[in-house]
Amino acid sequence: MKLKVNPNRMELLKLRKRLLLAKRGHKLLKDKEEQLLIEFRSLIGKVREERKSVEEEILQFYLDTLKMKGLIDEKIWNAFIENDFFKARFSQETKRFFNIPVAKIYLHISSDRFLPDYLLTPYHQYLSEKGKEVLKRLLNLAFLENKLICFATEIERTRRRVNALEYVLIPNIEETIRFITFKLNEAERSSLVMLKHIQLISK
Repeated sequence: MKLKVNPNRMELLKLRKRLLLAKRGHKLLKDKEEQLLIEFRSLIGKVREERKSVEEEILQFYLDTLKMKGLIDEKIWNAFIENDFFKARFSQETKRFFNIPVAKIYLHISSDRFLPDYLLTPYHQYLSEKGKEVLKRLLNLAFLENKLICFATEIERTRRRVNALEYVLIPNIEETIRFITFKLNEAERSSLVMLKHIQLISK
């Protein structure tokens, strides 16, 4: 469908420039889409591996926790789970990949409140350290999955833009250029015929 413009040389020049810009933009977006797809496929593999590893680590942590619960007195266990072994604070930073903003959450731990030493065993310490590691792994997995979602959204957005340029804007501009060129050639032919007619009459 041709654009609604006046069929004159000025509009023709503008449209030709616009067509060049649209084709350049289409190529850049197409290259960006291809690069994003490469990164996306690579990221899918990383997320799958990380998720599997984190799930195994969480399962092992639960098993270790159940083992400790079965080996110690119930009062000591209740004191262990009710006390704050460490304070957790979270902060967020926005990282950019291919100019795509992705939120990353960081875990900051300060261990300033512990149970009395006589209630603690190396196993207590092991579980508390393991819990910190699991939390950090979970946050890293959340970051990777969020990155995957952001990449998928950007790929879809880029694909829509590529299709809009390829199947709508560029064909419309080309059709309009053909129409204006035809109209200008027709006007030029009419002028030549009129000039020849005037010359014949003047003779």
